[in-house]
Amino acid sequence: MKKILLLLSFLLSIGIFKTQAQFDNEKLSFGLGVGAFMYSPSINTFNIHLRANYLIDEKAAFVVGFNYHLPFDVESSERVYALDYTKIPYAIEVPTIDHYSVLNISGAYNYTFVHENEDPFSLHGIIGGGYTHKSATQTIGYYDQNTYRMEPELNSVSGVVFDLGIGANFNYDRINVFAETKLGLPLVSFSNQTSLYTNLNPVAMYVSLNVGARFNIFE
Repeated sequence: MKKILLLLSFLLSIGIFKTQAQFDNEKLSFGLGVGAFMYSPSINTFNIHLRANYLIDEKAAFVVGFNYHLPFDVESSERVYALDYTKIPYAIEVPTIDHYSVLNISGAYNYTFVHENEDPFSLHGIIGGGYTHKSATQTIGYYDQNTYRMEPELNSVSGVVFDLGIGANFNYDRINVFAETKLGLPLVSFSNQTSLYTNLNPVAMYVSLNVGARFNIFE
């Protein structure tokens, strides 16, 4: 993990250094699009994607992206236990609905390995990292609160992920159409939860897809 963090920091430092050393407004573009994040075969969500893209040279680019996931719900159930161990039944299943709101901020170093950045078509590899934050609330179904004990267990979780991916770019002069897919691997997570509830940890491994267009507004 330390080697991955060092490599990521090194690559991003190169991109930032080159960008600051010879900044050119005409190499900067802004994009928007839509996409999807898949956390498991049954849990996925659509997102709105924004980005800033800077061409470092004919092969490399530095990209900062923001993904806002559309709020979504996950239905499940919780096992709760009676306050009195002599109560029958001692344990029951209570239906719950978990309401999620997720956002992701990422930075990436893109390297074009097929053609060049300003060619009509190119393919690029992606290496980078991101910060993901999930806030959640829980709706609990009816149960006898005088007999059984249960408390909402969701609050918020955030974490850092390491991204690897591949993308395609179609250059139409001042407008570029892009499509990218990435694999997010967890590095570290932070939580203010009071329990071990992990139904949807946002820093778990995920697959993401983003498509959209970016515009050169300074040419």
